[in-house]
Amino acid sequence: MSDKDKVVGKALYVEMRNTSTTYQMLITPDGVSENGRAVPAMMYRRQISKLSPRRGWKTYSLPTLPLNAFGGYEQVTKDLASPQAIERLSHLEITFRQLASYNYKVYKQPIVVEVSQADLEEVRYSKTPYKVLGRITRVRKTLGFGETLFG
Repeated sequence: MSDKDKVVGKALYVEMRNTSTTYQMLITPDGVSENGRAVPAMMYRRQISKLSPRRGWKTYSLPTLPLNAFGGYEQVTKDLASPQAIERLSHLEITFRQLASYNYKVYKQPIVVEVSQADLEEVRYSKTPYKVLGRITRVRKTLGFGETLFG
């Protein structure tokens, strides 16, 4: 296994549906890319329907963690980690509240897939990480999500 294929974290995929549309969300982890660059967590999202089935993914960077002088993330104590996590996740809370207000429900279950350093290089440039999405597609099939993305 080359360094660029080294697993450096896990990404979370959540699919939410209401009667006519599907909202897809992918959250990638913080990490270090294959070029040694720190990459903050990123949220990819899109809303698709029968009328707009091929809509592109939009990106949103989560608030960053403190970096050390070497470009990696600083080690933090548990006392510091909790407030940082709450602050970072509060940005996602707004999205989830809005989706709930439009009657979106989580479809089946969230999916967690591995992320490599090469994947984080794509994320670093705000490109859609298609290899990660490919892993998600395979897991969706295994879990019986079905071929269609909207109800």
